[in-house]
Amino acid sequence: MSRVEKENREDKSSVLEEQSPLFALLGPAQISQILLRLQSNPLTALAFFNYAKTRAGRLPDPRNYCILIHILVWSRKFSLAMNLLSDLVCHSQSVDIFDYLVSSSEDCNSNPAVLDMLVKAYVKNGNAKGGYKAFKKMIKYGFVPNITACNCLLSGSLKTNSLDLCWRVFKEMEMIGVPSNSYTFNILTHALCKEGDVVKVREFLDKMEEKGFDPDVVTYNTLIDSYCKRGRLDDAFYLYKIMYRRGVTPDLVTYTALVSGLCKYGQLKEAHQLFHRMIHRGHRPDEFSYSSLILGYSKQGKLRESRSLLYEMIGSGLIPKTFTCIKLIEEHRNSGRLVSSLNLIIQLWKFGLPISNDVYLYMLSCLCEEDKPNAAKVIFKKMLQNAYQPNMMVYSSLIESFCRCSNVTEALALKSEMSERNMKPDLAIYRALIGCLCRLGRCAEGEVLMKEMVKLGVTPDSVICSALINGFCKLMDIGKVEHLLGYFFESFKFRDTGSYNALIQVFCENGNVKKSLELYDRMLKLGILPNSLTCVVPSYEGLLRFLCQVKSL
Repeated sequence: MSRVEKENREDKSSVLEEQSPLFALLGPAQISQILLRLQSNPLTALAFFNYAKTRAGRLPDPRNYCILIHILVWSRKFSLAMNLLSDLVCHSQSVDIFDYLVSSSEDCNSNPAVLDMLVKAYVKNGNAKGGYKAFKKMIKYGFVPNITACNCLLSGSLKTNSLDLCWRVFKEMEMIGVPSNSYTFNILTHALCKEGDVVKVREFLDKMEEKGFDPDVVTYNTLIDSYCKRGRLDDAFYLYKIMYRRGVTPDLVTYTALVSGLCKYGQLKEAHQLFHRMIHRGHRPDEFSYSSLILGYSKQGKLRESRSLLYEMIGSGLIPKTFTCIKLIEEHRNSGRLVSSLNLIIQLWKFGLPISNDVYLYMLSCLCEEDKPNAAKVIFKKMLQNAYQPNMMVYSSLIESFCRCSNVTEALALKSEMSERNMKPDLAIYRALIGCLCRLGRCAEGEVLMKEMVKLGVTPDSVICSALINGFCKLMDIGKVEHLLGYFFESFKFRDTGSYNALIQVFCENGNVKKSLELYDRMLKLGILPNSLTCVVPSYEGLLRFLCQVKSL
């Protein structure tokens, strides 16, 4: 860019900056007038519209939108017009855009295609009902929607499971004479398959053929897939044979649906034969075809066959989907061979295949639940190498699993790692750590953790309090137990009868019945209800010691 051009651009920019306050003063009527004057230059009109919208700091009036949309459609800038329509539909849900489009068409050059585009814009924004309202208004005002808009509305209704709406649209199409095409009938076939009414499907196919439309491969695939999912394999294979008789060649989708159906209902031998027939007929299996067989074998516990197919799939240059890997891990776990699935994941590493974090997380979770934390930590390290940012749930699963296995050293190391990442342990982590420490007789360390969590604003629950009380009771540290009971009651209103029973038991075992009775009285004063264990008569030996003490006095 030359120095002169640069200076001119800077001057133009400065003028716009100086005039920018004026845009805030422009009302909808003034913006509409400017847009109408720019009809012959649609891109300049669009640039002005965007600049005015930015400077005003608010969305323009719907009429401004509609005038510009008409200008763009008349100039055949359809993609730009559709973007504006989608934006208007998204941000003006309470506005009748159809009426605005019709009224604004009187002031500028207009093309009826804009109304078809409105129907599509509603569907694009996931609002099939809004599209249907615009569709109905078109008919009311004498406009005939084109087949593309109708099919778009049918497809949108199907995607949102508004099957009744599908049939209402189709009925309206027939009434106003919109000619259907094969795409129309395929959408409606799909709708019928979702409804599951086989009789209606056959009647509709007969009607379709009467109108001169022969079912194509999409129609057959829709029907075959529906039959396979409902376990009607005989009907599915009947259609498969009919396809050849009518000169419609089955494609990869056809074979994949049939293989999947056979696998789903345990007919693995037939599924594998069909799989090979598909290859023999020139169809290269994709990841879905392989996945159906792989998961079919693994579901029946034939893990060696499923792994062999997985390696064959990888050798073909296909990468297994996340869902396939997770299902394989699940079936290995169901067969009691979870660690074998870890070896499978390691094998995928060696192949250099990308593995999603969802697979890692599922594997880690399974290993932790099976109390195999060391194996889970191998997965965890691999995740960290892939720049994964662990969350609280991952650390909690690992720490709890190590604690259940009494490996508190590894658990505490993970807690320290959390601190390095500025993550504060939650209640579940503290509960696991303190419980494990107390179980191992390291109650003093558990008490330190309890004080730490209180300082961090995490309130100990009854499980933590009970673990500390019972832990110190086992160590016969009566003074510490009494201190903690008082502290827990005053600070957290801790009223666990079992913890008091533990101390009473210690008193009884030491022959200090007097102390146990005093503690019993204290429980009553604190409003702690004794239970059947509290009221058990002290041991015979303890009672004799107590009587001897009384006699000596």
